[in-house]
Amino acid sequence: MRGLVMRALGLWTVAAAVGMAAGCSDTPRTGEPIFAMGGAGGRGTPGLGGQGTGPDLGTGGTSSTGGQGGVVAAGGAAGNPAGQGGAGGAPAVLAPPAPVGLVSLNSDYQATSLSLLSPQGGSVEGSCVHSSTVGDGTSKTISGDAVLPSQPQRGGDIVIVDRGNGALTFVDPTGCFIARQIAVPGGATTDPHDVVIVSDQKAYVTRYQANLASSSPQQVGNDVVVIDPTTGTYVKRISLDALAATSAGAGVLARPDRALIAAGRVAVSLNQVDATYTAYGTGAVAFIDPITDTVTDHVSLPGLFDCAGMDYVPSSHTLLVACGGIYADLNQALQAGVAVIDLSASAPRLDHVISAVAFGAHAMNFEWVLGAPTADAPNRAFAGTYDPNDVAPDALFEFDVVSGLVTPVGTAAAFALGAPALAGDLLFVPEALASTPKVQIFDVSAAPQGVKAFTPDVTNGLPPRQVAWY
Repeated sequence: MRGLVMRALGLWTVAAAVGMAAGCSDTPRTGEPIFAMGGAGGRGTPGLGGQGTGPDLGTGGTSSTGGQGGVVAAGGAAGNPAGQGGAGGAPAVLAPPAPVGLVSLNSDYQATSLSLLSPQGGSVEGSCVHSSTVGDGTSKTISGDAVLPSQPQRGGDIVIVDRGNGALTFVDPTGCFIARQIAVPGGATTDPHDVVIVSDQKAYVTRYQANLASSSPQQVGNDVVVIDPTTGTYVKRISLDALAATSAGAGVLARPDRALIAAGRVAVSLNQVDATYTAYGTGAVAFIDPITDTVTDHVSLPGLFDCAGMDYVPSSHTLLVACGGIYADLNQALQAGVAVIDLSASAPRLDHVISAVAFGAHAMNFEWVLGAPTADAPNRAFAGTYDPNDVAPDALFEFDVVSGLVTPVGTAAAFALGAPALAGDLLFVPEALASTPKVQIFDVSAAPQGVKAFTPDVTNGLPPRQVAWY
């Protein structure tokens, strides 16, 4: 189990009224291609696509010459996902599927539930599944140590990465039942942290923990394991040992953490901590070629430690990485920040770092960072901070990825701020309170303003930890 920063009780200082809204349509998708192919012709000049169901506009459109060429939608379903191109076909490009619906993962670290949310704000199905929910009679329950993937996954199901059980749980959102559960090779001993399903037969799972009791490739952990996402069958292991940092001679482990699709590759954050969680190495990101299953690039993040949460912004070809610094170190804020990695060229490179000093000189929340560009604010993003000494409140910030300008949005009690999601101009921010659990909604069409709040899981009262698209 990763060194979790436990979330305590708290209260947002930005007032909001409790509100509910109409439901959303959650139709599962099956068999959509995740590798978007250019056609017989080359790629044309893309125009603006229609509004998708996700939080961003897709891309598409036409140009005047040539044959068919494919263009990948960046957010929700695009109005026209293909442009017209000239001679020469475009290569296959790995891209995440368009999001279908919004979900909240709720947990008190003993039990977990999922709530389906309306993009307009409010709970559609408060307790879609719960730790007591079972599937076919052989399924495991859902542990209290579970997260949602960094991106929507192929197939339309809600996927739970169950670290406590060492499994992946697939939830059908139309009927709110567990469709299947598959064990990750190595199980809970290897502490799976994220998943990227790249085809019907292949998925990458980051295994954060090293299983020192085993030398079997299937069981060893501290790697990315390739599995069949329908059965959990082991396919191969992608070792990251060569990328492990050093720290005063200590045996630092690479510790692959979060993973997502970025510019046609799979990016994996490397947390870089030793077996006792006392020696830290420089944070890093590894990039895996989804065709060859090999690490093709590696970007070190000098001066940053405890790097985990990521988000990819297609419009600027930018990967954002949240780094929390060495936990409880006197200089933690100086070791923390948001790394901005440029993926516009063939080789990724670290462009710059926005230090946590700009975010009130507190440690960054390493669990998440959220890119949120608009036409008027193409470099906008959101991030959070916390105080490991449990004195200062959690804080939510809007910031400019290029200029580094940081604007406070709101505060919460210590360890209450969860990972948010954006739906159009509405920012859904989970507030993990045991007494009054809620999701706060901010209108971010201009200066962020709190507009409403609601309790996602009214049945069980579990506090929301993460809001995400599936």
